[in-house]
Amino acid sequence: MATNLSKLKSSGKGTPPLVEEAEDVIKGNPRDEDKAPLRPLQVRVPESVFVEFSEQAGREFGFTHGAKKQLFLKMWQAYKAQSLKA
Repeated sequence: MATNLSKLKSSGKGTPPLVEEAEDVIKGNPRDEDKAPLRPLQVRVPESVFVEFSEQAGREFGFTHGAKKQLFLKMWQAYKAQSLKA
């Protein structure tokens, strides 16, 4: 079964942008290379707590990758600030 290539639409897909139009992704990288290395922290919590924590992280930091980490770090900073006051 042969495909008639003349019937295919040419929408410009698959061609890279011109060099003048492409942004510099290396210069625009928001990640900081000087940060401390990351280590995993694994805990087991009831599923209901996990769901609530995930929803809260999404509400505060957006439903994106890293939202739960950001919420945990916010909680940790609040805990440290509270502990220093005591």
